[in-house]
Formats: sequence, C-alpha cells, structure tokens
Amino acid sequence: MSYLNNYSMTCEQVIPNIVLYIDHEIFDTKQLNAVELHFGTCSACRNQLEQESAALIMMKKLLCDSLQEETPVDLFDRISEQTEDLYMQMQQGIQSSGITEITYTQTTYTEITSEGATQIEITSEIRREFPQE
Repeated sequence: MSYLNNYSMTCEQVIPNIVLYIDHEIFDTKQLNAVELHFGTCSACRNQLEQESAALIMMKKLLCDSLQEETPVDLFDRISEQTEDLYMQMQQGIQSSGITEITYTQTTYTEITSEGATQIEITSEIRREFPQE
C-alpha cells in the first residue's frame, strides 16, 4: 500500500475531528497527519474547517464581551457597608491594641490570542492584619 492509502481518511471520518483539530486536541500523530492531508485535498472539508473556525472565534469573542460587565452599584455599596460594619464590630472588640485590616482583591483578565485561543486569568488576593494580643 502507498503512503496515501495508509493514512487517507474519508470526509465522514474527518468531519467529527474538525473541532478537535481547531482546538489542537488531536494527539495521535498519524491521525493528525491524515486529517491535515485530507484538508489539503478536499475543498469541502477545508471550507467546513474555515466555517467552524470562524464560528468558534465569534463565540469566544461574544463570551469574552459578555464577561466584561461592570459591578452593579448596589452590590458594591452593600459590600462596602458590610465591610465597614465588620470593621466597626472588630474595633469595638479591640481596645486600641492594634489595627485590623482585611483586603480582598480579585482581578479577571481575558485575552483572545491571534490563534483564536481564549486565555482567562483570575487572580485573588486576601490580606489580613490582626492585632497582637
């Protein structure tokens, strides 16, 4: 058998692998080579690949855009009020023996790379200073 016969795939075999190919999730080298070879020779599957890729990029963009919401003002106000109440309660329990500070910070960073991959990074930090007894 020739190289092409050993590694060729039909359209029916390639179509279920399109999303896996786009997401770089075909780990078998022979299967990856066969899929790529098929895309090189079959314009219908290549067009399907381009359409799926464009759709995934659009969905990732829509998802990232929808995640960029501002915090509702009332939520921010409630958190600030509860933090202040907690601080006041802690101050009442402490007879000027030190300073108490609680800080919570959460940062979300979303990026779509030039290859269409989505990277989401969430960083949380909690810092506390309690008085020494």
